Amino acid sequence: MDELTLRRAKRGDPAAFEALMTPHEEMLWRVCWHYTQHREDARDCVQEAMLKAWRALPQYRGDCSLETWLYRIAASCCLDLLRKQRRTPAASAEQLAEEGFDPPDPSPQPEEELQRRDERAELQNALAALPDDMRVALTMSAVEGRRYEDIAQVLGVAPGTVKSRISRARVRLSEILSGKREPLPASSVQPSERRTVK
Repeated sequence: MDELTLRRAKRGDPAAFEALMTPHEEMLWRVCWHYTQHREDARDCVQEAMLKAWRALPQYRGDCSLETWLYRIAASCCLDLLRKQRRTPAASAEQLAEEGFDPPDPSPQPEEELQRRDERAELQNALAALPDDMRVALTMSAVEGRRYEDIAQVLGVAPGTVKSRISRARVRLSEILSGKREPLPASSVQPSERRTVK
């Protein structure tokens, strides 16, 4: 990372900020897409992450890599969106149509498509109910296909910690989906479980 560009961006230089962000745009899009699985939502989260990064950049001290810092911001934006969607009533048929829901006839049947959509929403809600540190590690491993060592480097923890978080995340996710565990409300997540995503 060019330190001069970073200093200029911290002082509010838009061109420097753009130069700083450009190498990370693909990563931000990939993260937001994996979390939301929805093009418009992913685009909104990328824009929100960029805006938050612009506002928070003067406070960036370099304690972690810029990629890690941006990843956490993007993940946080996605988690906020998923939590908000959990509190939103189910979409009406008109809203689904506006989102492009128009299954071909006769296959798949609308009921099948809605069931798949419900299953995806259920999985996303279960993921959103995980503590942030577990969710981020599991997403990076299962969805992005990153190795434990790579995840550890991005998150600034030991590979063993990553392995433990992923293992616990899978168990808890299975319990939530099977109905054996109630999703924790966001307010009940302990501070130690929050610190991964800032």
